[in-house]
Amino acid sequence: MASTQETQLTQEKFDQGMTTQQYIDQIKVNKDPFVSIYEAVQVPTDSLSLFNGLSEPIKLAVFTADWCGDAMSTTPVILKLADSIPNISLQVFNRDDELELSNSLLPEHRAGTVPIFVVMDQDMNQKVRFIETANTLVPAIDAMDETIDQETAGMDEAEARQAKRGRRNAYRVEHARAWGEVILKEFGGLVADALAGKPEDLPLQGGTKWPPED
Repeated sequence: MASTQETQLTQEKFDQGMTTQQYIDQIKVNKDPFVSIYEAVQVPTDSLSLFNGLSEPIKLAVFTADWCGDAMSTTPVILKLADSIPNISLQVFNRDDELELSNSLLPEHRAGTVPIFVVMDQDMNQKVRFIETANTLVPAIDAMDETIDQETAGMDEAEARQAKRGRRNAYRVEHARAWGEVILKEFGGLVADALAGKPEDLPLQGGTKWPPED
């Protein structure tokens, strides 16, 4: 059953995705911080060297959602990488329009998780599934939430909810460059490991862990 689901991400389906600009143009929620993060990110030299040095081009399918905080932190970073590398063919999908397909790319207990980044070779063989965001970024995200909880202490529930949303957006933009380096280091390392690994071990899965690691 799993193998049948995985074949849903075909070349025909891949070709139905959006470019970065097409995706940005249709964002309805959090468009300004998303664009700010995309513009702030600088792809590190080692990431450029890794992906420009690939022996063959790769394909990258991105399943994302504009309402998701982890997507706001991570999706513009990886889109900036893809747009900087001629070796990467990128297609972006609204996860909410592709729920069955995106869930087929996840472990059953993580159904609904977003975003998902799928790296494939030219024959659509999946090499990597990178889920949510970099696992090494989780402590920084937890620290963000703790800081914002302290800043909004004493507000009534509705006021605090609105304030937290705005502050998280601003925090992600403020830390875009530093967080982007963490994300790209982990994503690039996973891709390098996958391309050097055995076919029977693929696709490699990376990103956040669930349940979280202690």
